[in-house]
Amino acid sequence: MRIILITAVVLAGLLTGRTARAQDKFRPGYVVLTRGDTLRGLVRVPTRNTVARGVVFRKILLTTDQVFYPVASLRAVSLTGGKSYVMRKMLPVMRRDTLRLLLEPLVQGRANLYRSSYSFRNSPDDVYLNEFSSLYYYVEAAANPARPPYLLQLNTFRKDLNSLFSDCPSAPAVTGKFSEENLVRLVREYNACPAPLTQAR
Repeated sequence: MRIILITAVVLAGLLTGRTARAQDKFRPGYVVLTRGDTLRGLVRVPTRNTVARGVVFRKILLTTDQVFYPVASLRAVSLTGGKSYVMRKMLPVMRRDTLRLLLEPLVQGRANLYRSSYSFRNSPDDVYLNEFSSLYYYVEAAANPARPPYLLQLNTFRKDLNSLFSDCPSAPAVTGKFSEENLVRLVREYNACPAPLTQAR
């Protein structure tokens, strides 16, 4: 009898722990759909393996009813604690169709700076290409929404940012190392640039 009681307690603990871990993946927040609807509830936290696929959404805690929203149906995702994502269309990768990703906004304004940790495979059997790599950073000009955000890279980020900043005579010199802190600083300084004067007709 005592063995049965101990076994029941252990099993209950395992099930409770598993349920707690499953619920821990969800955070209060909301999703904004491309059609404009805002749905509030619980959102499964996006990971580097899901930011190109979509998010799982629940309306009520502890319910098994959940809905998967693919990235193409999302405009934005927001979680409590200030973490948010926006959907952006990217340049086609490796001869694939246009890629859509959920990116984390770091700086918004005249130029937008985003962070991502997207992983992708050529086939289900491939290992993740960035399994041990750092985060990715993308930048876009707000005045040119038709152009997808482009990837900043260690060897070319100075050239790319100098090109982006060229419409501002007082833009900061692109110096420093390739780090999130420095990229945020540079884009913020560029966003503080006075708007160009328009020609009077």
